Amino acid sequence: MKFISLTKYFYQHTQEEYETEYIRRLEAPFTVHFYIPIHQYNRKSAYPAFLCYTGEILRLVEKFYKTYEQFLYTVNTVPPVVLYQFSRLSIVEEVKSTNDIEGVHSTRKEIRDIIEKRGPQYHRLQNVVYQYMELLGEEEIKFDTCQDIRNFYDEFTHQEISKENPQNKLDGSIFRKEPVQIEAATGKTIHQGLYPESRIIETMDEALHILHSDEYPLLIRLALFHYFFVYIHPFYDGNGRTDRFITSYFLSRQFHRLLAVRLSIYIKRNKSRYYHMLEEADSERNRGDMTPFVMGFLEILIGSTEDTIGVLSRKNEQMRKYESRIDAFQLKDKLLKEIYITLLQAALFYGEGISMADLMKVTGKNRGTIQKRIDEIPGNHLIVTKAGKTNYYKLNLMLFKEN
Repeated sequence: MKFISLTKYFYQHTQEEYETEYIRRLEAPFTVHFYIPIHQYNRKSAYPAFLCYTGEILRLVEKFYKTYEQFLYTVNTVPPVVLYQFSRLSIVEEVKSTNDIEGVHSTRKEIRDIIEKRGPQYHRLQNVVYQYMELLGEEEIKFDTCQDIRNFYDEFTHQEISKENPQNKLDGSIFRKEPVQIEAATGKTIHQGLYPESRIIETMDEALHILHSDEYPLLIRLALFHYFFVYIHPFYDGNGRTDRFITSYFLSRQFHRLLAVRLSIYIKRNKSRYYHMLEEADSERNRGDMTPFVMGFLEILIGSTEDTIGVLSRKNEQMRKYESRIDAFQLKDKLLKEIYITLLQAALFYGEGISMADLMKVTGKNRGTIQKRIDEIPGNHLIVTKAGKTNYYKLNLMLFKEN
């Protein structure tokens, strides 16, 4: 029998059957209880959160790990330089997506400028971009306590948010001091963050305990914490962006780094479903049952992994097809061919092109040697763009469509 949410169950059965089903789930042998009551905005009753370890959840966890095995196989077929370019492209799309979800305007160009360290010394998105770039590295970020959450938020987006609207500057001992309401696009209030601050801190402590508890599998903990964070809503603004980053951080430490910078891309494309999951988990008729949200979040993780496999496979296949045609250009030596392949990767995987400094790193040759080969490339083969004083080079993909 397929698992359905208590909200759907309410509409499909009598009141008595609904109450019986709620008690059955609440008292089931494999149900886990949490000390976090869930209260829908403008409703009377609150219900303690709980999770049923259903067969569907176990199958979804198994499916994720099988999909992850396919992902690792795909990654291992791709050259390291290609992965590097694809990772940078993914950061651009990830930051753009997480901003789009929250209605924050940003462009791919300004995100690329930050990655390439171009433009003004300080940019409003600088801290967000740098934190996402750190997901690909080894730097550890502490998310053990409420103060850790606040410290990260200060570095991540607090400055940007406070500049845009000074009323969103935090005013509590750790989090916000005043109540906050979340509105739908229609202007209707759909959620109210916890209040007062003492309750925010107490509930966040419990959510962090769940996040770090060895009693539950990591994927389950991530799903639960992801919902609890949004439900608590500890900041005036920037909660969603911060929450998605924390999820990405733990994914980056347990799995391949590339998975961590593709989550918001997938959520953005499935935004209506994502918000429906959150709203259903909030619903009074759902009575604190976290099972549907956890299942939905596992499906998002699987979908994001499958999507990354698909994009990377298509790009790699395209790369191999184009690379095989480079031989037809009858290039004079091995170095020139290596430069062609690097410029092809820059066009396919990042789009912005590659700087002279990065070309020197990839080839291990000095500037003069590289520039000499660049000068030998026919004009219709090469696209050169300028940003500030830096030239960026990439191969003209139209070249391959003509042959």
